[in-house]
Amino acid sequence: MTTGDRARRLAAARPDGPVPCPVCAEGVNGANLDRHLTKVHGGDDAAAGTTSWRGPERVGSRWLLALGVLAVVVCAVVWGTSGEPDDRLVLGTVGLLAVALVVWGAVGWGAPLFPGRLRVDERGALLRHTYGLGRRRLASLDRVVLGGAWEGRPAGGAGSETYETVDVRVGVYLQLCSGRRRITVHCRTGGVFRRTWTGWEQGARRRSLDITLDRAEFVALQLALWELGHLTPAGGDGQ
Repeated sequence: MTTGDRARRLAAARPDGPVPCPVCAEGVNGANLDRHLTKVHGGDDAAAGTTSWRGPERVGSRWLLALGVLAVVVCAVVWGTSGEPDDRLVLGTVGLLAVALVVWGAVGWGAPLFPGRLRVDERGALLRHTYGLGRRRLASLDRVVLGGAWEGRPAGGAGSETYETVDVRVGVYLQLCSGRRRITVHCRTGGVFRRTWTGWEQGARRRSLDITLDRAEFVALQLALWELGHLTPAGGDGQ
């Protein structure tokens, strides 16, 4: 079953309620979804995949930052035990930490430096990160959490020398949970999620995000979770 097929089935279940378009993610009255897909998009061929989606991930940058911090600790230990600084070790450590901080900051601002892939199906959820070297697997899902995604941004304008930051909302997150393990999926907009679905929990604001999906992929994820029974149409019977 394609993402378009799932969207049409959802539209049939809630003809009088808002349904996210699988192509543009705009909220459309369920009874009008077919007409919207045909008139605006010429069909649903541009809909996102059904179980697997790509997007920039942030786990890799956090691993790189941790490596930079570890290098500083090792350098400090070596320096403390030898009593004399090794210029090459110090410069290498400083360079690694500087690169890690720059990359971590760039990724936090949305730079797609680490491509990731998220898969959700009957086997659970799997996030591939750090150029495929890392995996985070959830064997099953016991709850879905929705909340606001936030980031710290410089408080001053261009040319300002202030180091203060302010929290800025950058969209929403959908967190897939299995016990204490979780995968946090970010999107710049939640669309009509709150009016479309029940069965999710309200979460607190978060800064730590794992992967960012575009609007169409975020809708495809919602439809996949519905297909698996983790979300229920608002006012509907679930299937």
